[in-house]
Amino acid sequence: MKILHALYSDRKGGLERAFINATKAMLGLGHQVELLLPRQAPFLNELDHPLPHHDFKSAGYYSPSAWLRCHLLLRKIAPDLIVTHNSRATSILGRASFGLNIPHLAFSHSNKTHRFKSADHLVVLTEDMKQNFISSGRAGEAISIFPNIIEYIPELPPYTERQDTAPVRLGFVGRLNEEKGLEDLLHAMALLKDSFSLELYIAGSGPDQLAIQKLAGQLGILENIHFAGWIEEIAGWLSEIDLAVLPSRYEPFGIVVLEAAAYGCPVISTSASGPASQIRDGVDGWLAEPGSPQSLALKISTAINNKQQWPDIRNSAYLRAQYYLMSNRLLDFEQILMKVKHS
Repeated sequence: MKILHALYSDRKGGLERAFINATKAMLGLGHQVELLLPRQAPFLNELDHPLPHHDFKSAGYYSPSAWLRCHLLLRKIAPDLIVTHNSRATSILGRASFGLNIPHLAFSHSNKTHRFKSADHLVVLTEDMKQNFISSGRAGEAISIFPNIIEYIPELPPYTERQDTAPVRLGFVGRLNEEKGLEDLLHAMALLKDSFSLELYIAGSGPDQLAIQKLAGQLGILENIHFAGWIEEIAGWLSEIDLAVLPSRYEPFGIVVLEAAAYGCPVISTSASGPASQIRDGVDGWLAEPGSPQSLALKISTAINNKQQWPDIRNSAYLRAQYYLMSNRLLDFEQILMKVKHS
């Protein structure tokens, strides 16, 4: 089956990793895949080999020139299926495919329900997301649940206990914006600074970096904050971290939670729908209330005061991560693709 796989993005992050993994899954199933992406998409090099790539130009959601270009592209390459991975790609391809009778499958990584109306079938990441789309008027039979997947899970390395006198190394991975809750983590660290020696290592970039640095200075913890920028090899970076702390206020899935579990790093996150679908509090990690520095500080304190639980926590999370391994989910993915193609 020939698939046009589209995403409008010029940055790196969880959404882009999900797109790359979905592309690899399609190829693993034997499908012919062509990509519709901005020409300078920085994540293209994560594919194992080059694929046909069409330049995705768009001035916004309402872009008649983009609709026309995509319409002509669809007529030219005649795919059997369109698969889109964010709201702009879904909106534009929905208009561009009008009258061409090409099935359209959209992966939603957010709850922007109005942006996905043009797709024939929708894939969401969790049951909570499905119910949100149903409440907006989407038919339940036109929605499938399929979580983000991970291509590879290494053998779990042996647990190495660190000295109690060493600072606890917290790690944050993600875009530096309000949704990811990094401000809540800084406030939690300030609440704990008289009780524990903490160092925070931040992997990522984003519009709030200067504000984060300023806040850390105001809280008196700037010397304990280390900015690493975007990390290409996340597995090696996580191996140097004691606790991955991912304090999202809103998180549809949270692929970093999955990656940390797969690489043996215990996770503290929040009960936002995505992390809550992956972590059982106190079993596979710890879950704080979204947007609450006090709750987050309590979970960090609980984790540090119960280091003897870390080996069991990481083992349980590692086993749970196997569910999301690409090779274990290919059959489910193929069933969704075929369902949409023949609907």
